[in-house]
Amino acid sequence: MLNLYDTATAKIRLLEQRKPGELSIYLCGPTVYGPPHIGHGRATLVYDILRRYLEWTGIKVRLVSNITDIDDKIINRAEREKRPWLDIAQKCETVWFESMSRLGVMRPTDVPRATEYVDQIVGLIAELVAKNAAYTTDDGIYMSTSVVKDYGLLAQQNIDEMLAGGGDRAVFGADQKKHPADFVLWKFSKPGEPAWPSPWGEGRPGWHSECVVMSLELLGEGFDLHCGGADLRFPHHENERAQAVALGKDFAHHWMHNGFVVDTEGEKCPRVWAT
Repeated sequence: MLNLYDTATAKIRLLEQRKPGELSIYLCGPTVYGPPHIGHGRATLVYDILRRYLEWTGIKVRLVSNITDIDDKIINRAEREKRPWLDIAQKCETVWFESMSRLGVMRPTDVPRATEYVDQIVGLIAELVAKNAAYTTDDGIYMSTSVVKDYGLLAQQNIDEMLAGGGDRAVFGADQKKHPADFVLWKFSKPGEPAWPSPWGEGRPGWHSECVVMSLELLGEGFDLHCGGADLRFPHHENERAQAVALGKDFAHHWMHNGFVVDTEGEKCPRVWAT
């Protein structure tokens, strides 16, 4: 009879690894607008244990985990506190890694930041526009989800269910969207907001485009495993996959989602941290 470790090893070996003996993993990292809470610690420990176990079995692991260092939540806090947005992002990133270190979590192999990949993100969006998979509205460039025939495959839900449970970040946006599920790829900046140049006007990347670019840039097509919290299955991971599919890219071959820290009633614990 196989013991627990033998069983886990057998399942890992069944993964269709791109390169035998090596495993490429992309883990969606933090949006650095505040200090981490207990849920972040829970999620990070899950994948740290996975990584350590894989390496213990002899598998060489490359773990890429990003930092979202430009986002509405960062900008809103900067405006509220009259502070530079970059100051908030950099200080919160430092606090993140200090906190993870105190938990004993190993640092990822690569830690890409969204602001370091803006040019590549603009390039990806331009490809989507050229393929008529994206369109312009008054407030940005949006992905046309209707071009992805199996949209919803990863979430394993119909579109109405997904829109009803889309997580913290708003699914609905501009009135000019062609379909409620269409999502922003590039946000035009308002006066005073951080901005980067693009063929469509100054703005900043949408959340869902960052991870597509960073995962493919660093791990290449057909990487082995994409990870994150269960709340990222939709819309974030579904929308990542949609962009890759629309471009004909071979994206993640396997997906893994961790659960939440819950209370005695099974409800997700609220975020608790001081600002």
